[in-house]
Amino acid sequence: MLTYLLLASSCLLSQITTDYSEVDAYIRNAPKSFKHAEEIAGYIKEKPSSEKEKARMIYVWLAENIAYDDAGYNAKKLGENSAEEVLRTRVGVCAGYANAFQSIGEKVGLEIIKIIGCAKGYDYESDITDNVEESSNHAWNAIKIDGTWAIYDATWGSGAGMTNNKGKLVSVKEFTGDWFQVDPKIAIYTHFPINDAQQYLEKPIAFLRYTEMPRIGPEAFKRQWLNPDEVLLMAQSKNPMDFASYYEAIYQGTIFAPSARLLKKGKPNSFEIRTTEVKNIFLINSDEEWIPFNVTDGVYSYVLNTKIPGDYNIVVHLKDNEYYTLLSYQIE
Repeated sequence: MLTYLLLASSCLLSQITTDYSEVDAYIRNAPKSFKHAEEIAGYIKEKPSSEKEKARMIYVWLAENIAYDDAGYNAKKLGENSAEEVLRTRVGVCAGYANAFQSIGEKVGLEIIKIIGCAKGYDYESDITDNVEESSNHAWNAIKIDGTWAIYDATWGSGAGMTNNKGKLVSVKEFTGDWFQVDPKIAIYTHFPINDAQQYLEKPIAFLRYTEMPRIGPEAFKRQWLNPDEVLLMAQSKNPMDFASYYEAIYQGTIFAPSARLLKKGKPNSFEIRTTEVKNIFLINSDEEWIPFNVTDGVYSYVLNTKIPGDYNIVVHLKDNEYYTLLSYQIE
C-alpha cells in the first residue's frame, strides 16, 4: 500500500457526514487559467456557501491542481514555496500547499493558520529524532469554524508517495477527503506540531510519546472501529497501544471488531461489519482456511473462539472481485 505524504463520540468532526458533491463539482469546474489566490477566492465567494464549504473548495482545488515537487524533493532543492509561486507554477511541497491554503483561506474570510511539525508520512523513519524541531518534516493547516479548530492537510489529500526502483520519491495523484477537517483527537497520531498549543487538545501529548504511538489514519475512526476518546485516553496515560493492523479496504459502513492485535486465546472474539461494498468477508485462520462470515441484510458477522496460535486475517471480497485484507490479528 502507498504511504501518505496516512462507539465514536457524537462531536467527532471526521464522522459528520456532509454531502460536498455540489461544491466539489463547482470548484472542479473553476477556470484552468487561475494562477492567483485572489482569482480562486473570488470564484469561491461567487457561490453562496458556509465556512466549511469554503474550506472544502480550497482543499479540493489545491489537492486536484497542485502537483507535489518530486524533482525538488529528490534533489533536495525545494525552491520557493510561497503561495504566489505555488499557484503560478502549480508545483510545490507541503509548505507550498499550506501557504496557498492560508492565503486563499484568508481571502475568503476563514480563520486559518499554517502549522509546522513532524508528520508520519513519506520518509518519516529517516527524519525522526528525539526533538520535534529537528524532526520537523511537514506543514499543514488548521481552521477554526463554529468555535472549533480542525486539521486540514491538502498535501496528503492530493495523493500518496512511493519509492521507485532508483530509491526516488514518485508521487501518485489520487484525491482523498480523509485529511479534510480532521478532529485534532485523530490527527495527533500522524501530525505533531512544534507548538503544543496547536495540538488543540486539553492535555497535550509529549513528542516522545508521539514517536511511540502507532500511526492511525482517520479512516479507522470513520468506520467506528476505534473510538477517538478512548484511544486518546490510552495515549495520554502512556498505556500500551498495540492495535491490530487496519487497512482501508472499504470506504463505507461500520466495523465492530477487537482493536487489540493480540486476541484472547480460548475466548470469543466477535466481529460485525456493516457494508454494502462487498460480496463476502472471510476469516483466514492460521491453517490458511478461508471461513466465510455469516451474512444477514448487509451485516457480516463471525465469532472466533480458538486456542490455536497463529495469524488471523479478516479479508473482504469486493464487488469488483478483488480481495483485500481489512484487519490482521495474532493469537500467541
